[in-house]
This record gives sequence, structure tokens and C-alpha cells, in this order.
Amino acid sequence: MGPLSIEQVLAAEVIALNGVATGERAGDPRPQATEQDAQSRRMKKDADVRSGAGENPDEVEKRKAFYRSLNKLDRAALSLSGGGIRSATFCLGVIQALAAYDVAPAPAEGEEKSPSLPENSLLGRFQFLSTVSGGGYIGSWLSAWRQREDFPGIWADLIGRPEGPDAEPPELSWLRAYSNYLTPKIGLGSADTWTGIAIYLRNLILNWLVIIPAVCLALLGLKFLAASFVGIARSDGPWIPVVMGLFGAACLIKAHAFTTSHRPTRREAPDKEPSPHNVEQSVFLKDGLLWSLLSSMGVAIALVSHFGSSWIADDGRTTAIFSLAFIGALIFALGWLFGWPVRRSVRDFWLWMSCGAVYGMLVGIGAILFTLLGPYSNTDDNIALRLLLPMTFGVPWVLVSQLAAEMIFVGLVSYESESDSDREWLGRSAGWVMAAAIAWMLMAALSIALGYCVQEFYPELGKYFASVGGLTGIATALIGKSSKTSAADADEQTTTSRILNYALAVAGPVFVAILIVLLSIALDQSLLGVSFVTALDTQSTRAQSIPHILLWLAIGGIIAGVIGTIASKNVNINRFSLHAVYRNRLVRCYLGASRQKRNPDLFTGFDEGDNPCAHTLWPPKPTAAGPNTFGLFHLVNIALNVVETKRLAWQERKAEPFTVSPLHCGSADKGFRISKEYGGGEDGLTLGTAMAISGAAVSPNMGYHSSPSITLLLALFNVRLGWWLGNPGKQGEQSYRTEGPSFAINPLIEEAFGQTTDNRPYVYLSDGGHFENLGLYEMVRRRCRFIVVVDAGCDPDFAFEDLGNAVRKIYIDLGIRVRFDQLQSIKNRPSAGIDEERRKIPYYTIGLIGYKDADGPEEGCEDGIILYIKPAYHGTEGAGIVSYATAHKTFPHETTTDQWFTESQFESYRSLGLEITNTILQSPVAVRNGLTLQQLLAKLPATTRA
Repeated sequence: MGPLSIEQVLAAEVIALNGVATGERAGDPRPQATEQDAQSRRMKKDADVRSGAGENPDEVEKRKAFYRSLNKLDRAALSLSGGGIRSATFCLGVIQALAAYDVAPAPAEGEEKSPSLPENSLLGRFQFLSTVSGGGYIGSWLSAWRQREDFPGIWADLIGRPEGPDAEPPELSWLRAYSNYLTPKIGLGSADTWTGIAIYLRNLILNWLVIIPAVCLALLGLKFLAASFVGIARSDGPWIPVVMGLFGAACLIKAHAFTTSHRPTRREAPDKEPSPHNVEQSVFLKDGLLWSLLSSMGVAIALVSHFGSSWIADDGRTTAIFSLAFIGALIFALGWLFGWPVRRSVRDFWLWMSCGAVYGMLVGIGAILFTLLGPYSNTDDNIALRLLLPMTFGVPWVLVSQLAAEMIFVGLVSYESESDSDREWLGRSAGWVMAAAIAWMLMAALSIALGYCVQEFYPELGKYFASVGGLTGIATALIGKSSKTSAADADEQTTTSRILNYALAVAGPVFVAILIVLLSIALDQSLLGVSFVTALDTQSTRAQSIPHILLWLAIGGIIAGVIGTIASKNVNINRFSLHAVYRNRLVRCYLGASRQKRNPDLFTGFDEGDNPCAHTLWPPKPTAAGPNTFGLFHLVNIALNVVETKRLAWQERKAEPFTVSPLHCGSADKGFRISKEYGGGEDGLTLGTAMAISGAAVSPNMGYHSSPSITLLLALFNVRLGWWLGNPGKQGEQSYRTEGPSFAINPLIEEAFGQTTDNRPYVYLSDGGHFENLGLYEMVRRRCRFIVVVDAGCDPDFAFEDLGNAVRKIYIDLGIRVRFDQLQSIKNRPSAGIDEERRKIPYYTIGLIGYKDADGPEEGCEDGIILYIKPAYHGTEGAGIVSYATAHKTFPHETTTDQWFTESQFESYRSLGLEITNTILQSPVAVRNGLTLQQLLAKLPATTRA
């Protein structure tokens, strides 16, 4: 069975939560075959290639009717935002307040209120639990607890202390004990601290065994080519240089045949059927750019060789230029003829050939400039310069000559009526040629030229390079996660923010450059004993023969390749990242809290049994009231990173929503798989893994928080909390059941260079907050009529970034408007005033969800309501909170990087969540049309399955 569509998933959830009969009334779309292919086409209306056919109006109305049927179910959801342990602890207090609130109508005047019952608990009236990152810690804690115990028992422990006032329920006291969940026992003398350091270093070294050999292999390959070129250039006979020249000419003919046949004005007319010559960028890179690069190597070595230089000297510079102009024209002409375009033009042919003459002349000028150095004279002056210049600039010069010739051609053919498309096509082609030239020049300059200078002239500089490289690497990782480098308009940034952002932009590239130089020096010294250029310098006493150099470079390449291959096959990219360290400690703290029969390893304290599989969360543990009573259906929100997205509108967000539930895992864009079958193992993805991925705040690719400046650094230093899993779409048909990639280097390169996307067998998943940090998006998709949103992200200035991001994406993707009218009335740490005035400042606001405008009106359908709760300190809270807030001025928005909570810190956030929620639930909150919040809550249907 292929991937399921979002409508199929939503219909299956209706049946699971509300019963088969209700699911049938909801209009289960599965018999109508609303497959993922149709869903993907519908979501890509802005794709470059479109059929022009609109969607069948009947299908549109059928889909709207389905969503109206979801609306009629009158379901409620609890959404807990990201924010690390700060959010988790605040949300714990919120959950306790919701559990304690009795939705039963107040008794008439004079009547005594009956005792509270678990079936009247507000917490039991939510059908969905949607969590992100830190909210997922406490949400997973509640889900794991609900899997192991029935709701009445949980309810009793949440609202009181059944075993006596001095005995806090173990599920809560465990959280206090492990509030420093990463290293429970803090301090340099703690085994937990040194364990964390040792594991990080071990995983870092193992990841370097994958990355460093790959970089070394690339450097050795470049040096091998350079040494080969020097050997060929020094040969006295003409045959090898001539063969290289012919090879270069043949490659250029192949490249230009591709260009000629694929240019828009030469291929099939645009009004015809889709042209086989209208190809994607990857085809151009393989069939066009690659051959141009090979051609430039062959041409460069032929002309800078001893034979080429002698020919120029013997025949004269003018003769050489005209001869090369003729050869260039002939090559371009043959390229045009071999391409033999569908729409041919004699004038186009002659102009193209003429530009070939320009190419030949420019190449000849470069060769003449090289001969001015006297490259094969017997003097020992400037030997290094003679070697370095052709190695560094020879290939780029030939590429730029081709680029210049094509630029002139673009100007000459501007007469054609359809030449706009040609100019765009050749412009993009020129961009790639220029990028290849610059990349070659930089790599050669860093690995050969700069490495030589450091080794020969400034040997002490290598030590400073290593120090600067380490400092820039650490600085990039630290500055990149600083709140002072967050995105903001230029006029809103402080001086410190600007300085740090500039430093961040510089530190990353500096580290990469220094890494290349140091690795190049290390390879030279370990394989050749001298710098690469010195070994090639025939006038040096330390010179080595070309065969000797090539032999050792080949040996080094084989060793690097073997080490890299073995490491890539055996080092699991997921298990040896920081994710596993992070997940294991989260599982022990939050999922182990409710497991009364723990049997941990006595040395480490971990118990694999703490971590249930995601699919086992539903149905929850049966109760006397029914099999699914008071079971919150948990959705863990994750970001699927598409940093290298082809959808232009996604260049800012760089991610799409991905969810893990007890039934399905996947995304609306790619499709969904059955949870028991997804993510490896016999029972699929575990809750702990889903919780940790959802909280993977620090990763090289971080959705709309991704930064090119730190992407490579985070990958190199193994600061990777994300997780690679099989693509839930068709591209992952062979991989969605696996635990991750079987060969590590490919995904590591994608991470390091920001090339993650959703069209390969594996996808990169990270913190749900990298897409949407409130968990609101998926609840609106499910047409929940009442949603409690707890926004506990770090927002001391109350800029409402996470809320604004959610509202924008909900409208863009789902077409549903969400409106908040009194958002600015919420304040944190208001200016001094009398307590009565400060007590009037709300901690909440009410939002309205425009379902009817999006889906159409129908009897039984209503717009949705959001109760938005945000942590704030007003100075009117309880004594314990006031005391902590007075001593900690950033409370309740202390930095998310603080994941080590003290006892007083934990209790202050929990108490604040409890107190704020109790205050809201006891206040006369107007919702809409005279309806109060208390009346709305009393009307919420019970969650017992029909």
C-alpha cells in the first residue's frame, strides 16, 4: 500500500476517536480514493510546470463537506508549545489546573455542590493533545502515563495527594528529581557531567571518521590532478599534450552539443507537446557543466605544457592567437552540428561559431601570459609561482573564456523574437560555469597555494591557524544559537546584535578555510614530508619525482577512501549524534516517571522499557466508562526540513509540517505511513524518539531558522539533535520502514551544506518549532472547535513571533483566518501600580477561527475558539512566585538554553502555570455572542467513544 493522504488519515482518526458510525457520518474519503498523488498535485498549484487544468468542482465541494463534517464533531484540543523544560514545567501546572476544573454546571442557589468526579474534569474533555518540543516533554509524560494507568487514577494524582499531604505522587516527584534531566547530578565532580562529555567526544570522533576522510579524499584528488598536470606539462614529447588537447576539444564539443540542442530557441516550439529537451538543472550539471569542466582541464594542460609553450614561442604570439581562434571556431561549429537542434538557423550557427573564435583567442591570451613567466627556463627564480599560477588559475581561465564567448553570443542573437528565454537559459548556465571556476580557484588557492606559503615561509603560522580555527568554530556554534543573533529588521537590531551577526557571517567561512589549509598541510607532511609545491619544484633539494608523488597521493586516497567507507557503513548517523544522548535522558525523566516497575541498569540508571512505541498509545488503558474514555490523542509536531526546496514560496520557512501519532507518521505534502510500520524495528517509531526529534532545537538544518553561516559548523562539531528517517512519500517506498540511512556520508553532506529536501529516500526531521512552535496548525486542520493554546516560548518582549508565524501559515496553507482582537492587552512585568490594577491585566486572550468562511456554512458548523495562554509575571502572584521572580528578572521567560532547573525554579514555573490557568477558568471570560468561557466548557462533549 502506498502513502495515505491527509484526508484518509483524518478519517481514520475520526473512526479511532469517535467510532465507526461517526466516521461514516464524517464522510470517510477512502472509498473515493482521495490518494496522495491528488493531494500533492493540489498542494503544488504554484509549481513551474502546470497542466492548466482546474480541479473538478464536485471534488472541491466533496472535500469541503468532509471538513464541515469534522467541524460538526465539536472536538477540543490542548496545544502545548515549545520552550524546553521551561515550557514543560509551566504546562505541567496548566495540566493540573485543567484536571482540577469541574465542567459540571454550578449548583442552583442554596444547593450544595457535589464532589468533583473524573468524568467532569476539563482535561478529560479534550480529544487531541498537540505538542511541540518542550511541550512534547510533558505531553509525552501524560500520554505514557495514560497508556499505563486509567484516567481516574491519573486525575486523582494530578489534583491532589491521595497517599497523604506529605507524599507527592511519584509521577510528579520524579519530575522534580530529574529537573536537571541532562545531568541529574551537577558539578564537575559528577559522573553524569563526565559521562555527557565522554559521550559527546566519542560521537564527535566517530562522526569525524566519516567526514574528515571525505574531505581528505577531495583534497588528495585535487592534488593528484595537479601533479598529473605538472607531469604531463613537463614531458618533452608532443603526444601526451596533444592527446590532452584533443580530449579537451572533444569534451567541449559534447558540452556545446547539449547547449545547442537544449537552448529554448533551438528546441521544440513552446506550443508543442512537452519537449524532451526541456530538462531539469540536474541534467544540465551532468551533461553540460561536467563536460565543460573536463574540457577546461584538458585545454589548460595542453597549453601550459612544455610542448604548448614551445609552440607559442616558436610560431609567435600572433600566429598562436589566430590558430587558437580558428580551433575555437571549429570546436564551437562541431558542437552546434553534433547538437543538431530541432529548430535550426544558419545565422545562429555562424554567430555561435564566431564566438568560438573569441573563446580561442581568450584562451590563447592566457597561454601567452603564462609563457611570459618563462615556465621552463633553467633559472630557479619564481619556480613556485610558475607552478602555482597554472594550478590555481589555469582551469578557471579556460572556463571564464568559454563564459565570455557565450556572453558575446547572447548579445549578438538578441535580434531573435524569442531570445528572452535563451538569455535566461544561458544566464543560468553562465552562473554555474562561474561558480565552478571560483570553486576550483578557491580550493586550489587554499589547499595548494596557501598551504605552501604556510609550510615554507611561515611554519609557525600553522599553530595560530589551528587556534584561530578552533576558536572560530566554537564561536560560530555559540553565537549562532545566541538570542542576540535572531532574525530582525535591520533598524530593530541593537549594536550588539549587528556585531554578532557580522561575526557569525565571518566566523563560519574562516573556520572552513582554515580547516582545508590545515588538512592540506597534514596530508603533505604525512605523505610527502614536504609541501606539495616543494615536492614538484625541480630546483629544490627536496624535490620528488612525479611518479613518487602520484604513488603516495594514491596511497593516501586509498586509505582515506577505505576509512571513510568503513565508517560510513558502520557509524549510524542517528545513533552517534547528540540526539541519542538527549533522547535517553528525556525518556528517563519524562517517560520513566509513570513506570512503577522500573528495572534500570544499576550502573547507568537507564531502562529501555521506559520508552513505549508510539502506536501503543492508542487505544489508551481501558476504564469502566469505555475503552477510549478520556484518552487524549497525541500528535507530536515535527519539522521536515526542505532547506534546498524547489518551492520558491518556501525559501523562508525551509520546512514542512510532519506529525507522529499513534496511527500515522508523515506529512500532508508527502503522505503518511502506518505508525507501527514507520521508522524501523518491529513496532515502529518510539514515543521517546518522536519526543526528542520534536525537541531537536539545535541542528544544522533548522527550518526557517536555518543559517548558512553555522550549518557546516554544527555538522562538523556534531551538534546534531535531528534525526534521519525514511521518506513517508513514494520516494521512500524502500526506506520508510528502516531506522535511517545505511551509508552515513551522503546525509552528512546534505546536512553540512544545507541540501536537505523531501524528494529523496530519506528526510531530515528536527524540532517542530522550526516550522510552527505552538502545535496550533494541525489542530486547525482537524477543525477543532475549541483549542487551548499554551504559548510558553521565550518571548520576554511579547513580540508574539510564534503566534504570528502560526497564524500566517494557517492562512497560507489551509485558507483559514485566525483573529485575535485583544492581543496587546497581555503584558509581562507591567510598570508599577496598585495591585488591583495589575490584577486586571489578563494572562490570556480569545481568538476566533474562521472555519465557515473557508469551508462554507452549514447547519451544525461553527467557527472555532482559541483560548490563548501566555506566561507572564504581574507581581500579584503567590509568595513563592514573587520571591523567585524578584531574584530572577527574566522570569518567566528565562533562556531556553537553560535546561538545568533548580527545585525553586521548577516549582515557580509549575505554580505559575497552575495559578494563571486557575485565574482564567474562574474569571468571567466572554467568548462570543454573550457566551462565557465557563458556559462553553460546560457544553464540551465527553470523549467516550460512541
